[in-house]
Amino acid sequence: MIKVDYYTKYDCSLCDEGVSILRKFPDIDVNIIDVEDDIEKYQSYLLRIPVISYDNGKIELGWPFGEKDIQEIVLGVKG
Repeated sequence: MIKVDYYTKYDCSLCDEGVSILRKFPDIDVNIIDVEDDIEKYQSYLLRIPVISYDNGKIELGWPFGEKDIQEIVLGVKG
């Protein structure tokens, strides 16, 4: 199982679209992080969301991303 943090916020249509892409990959465990719950994360991520963070936070992928990008994460982490 690949664990990713997904930075999002309430009422963000791009965030909803991004998480629906992530949900197509059963090998990915998505930890949803609402940036509005933490002022530090809010300042860091608000203008960049949605953002996928993986490899223990070493790699981030911001919007726009698609299924091909997520497949590359899966292959890269498993490979």
